[in-house]
Amino acid sequence: MSRFAAKRRAGVLAYTLRAREYMRRTLRAQRYAPLVFTSLEELTAMGTGARTLDMLLLGDMPESDSQGQPMLAAIRGIVGSDVPVLGLKLQNDPRFILQRASTDDDFTVAPRFFSDLYRVILSFLDAHGFESSSPLLSWGDYAFDPLRRSVNFARRQARLDPVAFDVALELFFNVHRTLTRKALRLMLPTGEQGQTGYRIDNIGSVIKDVRSALHLRGSRGWSLETFPHAGYRLTRMAPSPPPSPLAPAPLSHFQQPTPSLQLN
Repeated sequence: MSRFAAKRRAGVLAYTLRAREYMRRTLRAQRYAPLVFTSLEELTAMGTGARTLDMLLLGDMPESDSQGQPMLAAIRGIVGSDVPVLGLKLQNDPRFILQRASTDDDFTVAPRFFSDLYRVILSFLDAHGFESSSPLLSWGDYAFDPLRRSVNFARRQARLDPVAFDVALELFFNVHRTLTRKALRLMLPTGEQGQTGYRIDNIGSVIKDVRSALHLRGSRGWSLETFPHAGYRLTRMAPSPPPSPLAPAPLSHFQQPTPSLQLN
């Protein structure tokens, strides 16, 4: 980790789980330790410390705060005018806005999938002179490249469509946890889905494609299991330990001990 990057104070204020998690994961992948806020009140509680943030990412904000003041104006009043701000809208919901409070704010078209958000945040970091590193997200020998929506493993490369890529990432971020269909859909775009809508609605078919494309059937130490009426779980299986050189050799068929007799 870059010592300079580690000292950066990156804030995330997001009003939906999807925006909050995607921003947090992206910053952590770039070697930042984000401060995550779920409401304006939590950011306000920082007091003057909010003005020491090096950047602030906003996700799925309501139009106004609890006092009826425009949200962006309220945020600028807390962090001051010098903190670079990036605002993103992930939800297709009229309650969440996408506008700028000043010409210094960075606002962009709402990203639909994780790879789109990842690319936008990397561009934001670069534009403001912040450090960025390799875009790869790795678990063991599986390396996800959000910019290409590809997964490298065992000298192979699998290209996934946006829905399958986001579902696969969610499974790897939650190894050993059972995720329901509802939980997976919460991490996918809402509203009009266009050509990918049928895949979002049919999570089961996406799971089958991910399992096949990434060889998650146990042969590579990972198993993607389906639990009817419960959900899906990605498990990393522990490798079998090598035999101890001090362990006694197994008995041959002719050396097996005779079972003891039970007397009635």
